[in-house]
Order: sequence, then C-alpha cells, then structure tokens
Amino acid sequence: MPLHAPANSSLLATHLLAVFLVIIGPIWDYFDTRLLRAQPSPQRRLRYYRQTLAWLWIATGVACWACGFDNIFNARGIGIDTAWIARHIWIWWLLAVVITLVVLLQLVLPVIQVSVKYRNRPFLEPRQLEPLRFFLPSSSLERRWFAALSITAGFCEELLFRGFLLHYLHTSPLQLDLAWATLAAALVFGSHHLYQGRKGFISTSIGGLIFTAILLVTGSLAAGMVYHVAADLSVLLYWRPKPVESGAG
Repeated sequence: MPLHAPANSSLLATHLLAVFLVIIGPIWDYFDTRLLRAQPSPQRRLRYYRQTLAWLWIATGVACWACGFDNIFNARGIGIDTAWIARHIWIWWLLAVVITLVVLLQLVLPVIQVSVKYRNRPFLEPRQLEPLRFFLPSSSLERRWFAALSITAGFCEELLFRGFLLHYLHTSPLQLDLAWATLAAALVFGSHHLYQGRKGFISTSIGGLIFTAILLVTGSLAAGMVYHVAADLSVLLYWRPKPVESGAG
C-alpha cells in the first residue's frame, strides 16, 4: 500500500489542487501568456518555461502525496471499471483503432515527412506555427528548456489531468459518471492551453479525450505519457528558426 497523506490532510490537498487546476491555473496562465504575447523576448520565454516546470512538478508531487501514485497512474486505482471494457471488447478495439490512426496522422507521418522533405534545411518556420512564435524557442538555450518542459508536461500533465483529475471527478469526492468526468477533465486540460487560441483550446481538449482513450485501452498512463512527450518534442523538429543566442541564464 503506497504511503500518502493522512485522511484529513489528503482531502484538503485534493480539494485545493482541484481548485488550482480547474480555476486558478487557467486564469493565471491566460494572463501570463498574454503578457508574453505582448512583449515576447528570450528572457520572458525562459521565465515562462521555468515557471511552468516548477508548478507542474509541485502539483504532481502534491497529487502523489495526497492520493498515492498507484491511485492516479493505473485505471483501476483511478476508479475506472476495466472489467466493463473487457466485457465490451468491441469498444476496446474501436478505441485502439482510433488511437492508432491519431498517432499515425498527427505524429508518425508528419515526423517522417519533415525528416525526409526538409532534412537538408537548417531552418524551418512553418506558417501554421507562426501564431505561436511568441511562445516557441528561438535559441539553443531556449530549445533545451523547451525540451525539458516537453518531457515534464508529458509526465506531469498525464498524472494531473488524466490521473488525479479523473480520480477526483469520477471516484472521489464528486463521483461523476465516467463520460462526464472524462469530458470535464479534457476541457480543463484545454483551458490550460488557451494561449494557443480557440483552435488550440479545441484541439487540446480533443487531445485530452485521446489521452483518456489510451488510458482505457492500456490500463495505465504510461503509453499516454510516451505519446505526450513525443508529440511535444516533435515541435522542435517542425520549428527550427534561425538561432538568436541569448545570454539569459
């Protein structure tokens, strides 16, 4: 049995973390990124990367301490009835096919295309990523911090938004139906990416549903974490602007 917080402290911590994820975090991030968009600079981007790294790890630590790692990493610990999926095997196969298509179309094929078509280009700035220029790294130092942020997001966001939040909404204390809990968690996940605009919010929310489908198919967050990290890191392959070295440390 994993060690975690005493009952009273655990309940208080889960409530406070849920309030942060659902309300405080999106508002804070919206205004923080709006300032970054208005006055982008290497120093501001580095500060944002480091700040996001810090709160993701702190929040993940609180979630593991309050709930126990197994209770937010495995489907059964989260409270998802895996036996129900086993009894309806066609749902498992449907989700598996959808996930495979999404991974192929959104990650594998684009990475292969960029690697082959633009392999000889030292610099690459796709037009579809131009609206996010204020957020994307422009120097080798920023790219290293962005890579660290991508790895952190893949691990921590899955534990927070698919693990902790689903457990909080579906199992304890709210006990929502799994479908409603999944939708709510996906929308909260999307709200943390409002800096990407309306389309980014919608696509990220849909991404939250896909990550939950991976959880249902595999029974844990491990595969979703790997896919999440790979998807975030792939941005560094697509976005290779002419470097502008910064002395910010």
